[in-house]
Amino acid sequence: MQNLFQFLNKHNHLLLFILLEMFALALVFQNNTFHRSAFLNSSNGITSMVYEKITNINRYFSLKETNEMLLLENTKLRSILTFIKTDSIASVFPYKFISAEVINNSVHKPNNYITIDKGRNDGVKKGMGVISSSGVVGIVKETSSHFSTILSILHSKSKVSVELKKNNFLGSLEWQGVNYRKAIIKDIPVHVDVRKGDTIITSGYSSVFPKDIAIGFISDIRTNTNENFHKIGITFIQDFKSLKYVNICNSILKEEKITLEKLNNE
Repeated sequence: MQNLFQFLNKHNHLLLFILLEMFALALVFQNNTFHRSAFLNSSNGITSMVYEKITNINRYFSLKETNEMLLLENTKLRSILTFIKTDSIASVFPYKFISAEVINNSVHKPNNYITIDKGRNDGVKKGMGVISSSGVVGIVKETSSHFSTILSILHSKSKVSVELKKNNFLGSLEWQGVNYRKAIIKDIPVHVDVRKGDTIITSGYSSVFPKDIAIGFISDIRTNTNENFHKIGITFIQDFKSLKYVNICNSILKEEKITLEKLNNE
């Protein structure tokens, strides 16, 4: 309290000046319509600017929640679409999808893995396929209660059954362990017409991934007349460095298909 009195005593002239200025300004705004309108317009402009900044900040911090909502809606739509397609003989198996966020990811190792924030408690099981909005991501390797690891398509042991979109010829996709944007396609015969820019999609044969998921585009073709198969290089649509959200594919009829096919081997 003593410090306060000392401050007031030391700056009494300045404080008196400020009070008189405020009093004078109040008289001006009260008795002059033009000045009062100008003051209100200025204060409204400042207030609006402050509110706009606050709104922008709130929008920024709500982006994560918005992205999660959009991912959930996209997951629901994927599930609905796979059921709609089941009226065709060439249709995919119906799938349900579990949305997840990537919390760890590698792209520069010979064998790369991805960690997501969904596990057994969310219905994720070993062997399920994982896709993104831009293509195939990998296969679930291990699960815990709340997390799962994915054997990335950027892995030396990863093999995905694929086909040329324009003519349905089957091949096998493999990663060579060098460029995370590139892979090769094997087992497409030399008599098949392939060209740069052709789209590579999933075949759906394994029931791990839905059919017709775009994977990449042919970027390199090397064909020798004395060989039986093309040497095809593709560029992934998905940039794995920017991978943020994924969908885990739960094939509803997978077990039935596997059980039936096992009967042929007995």
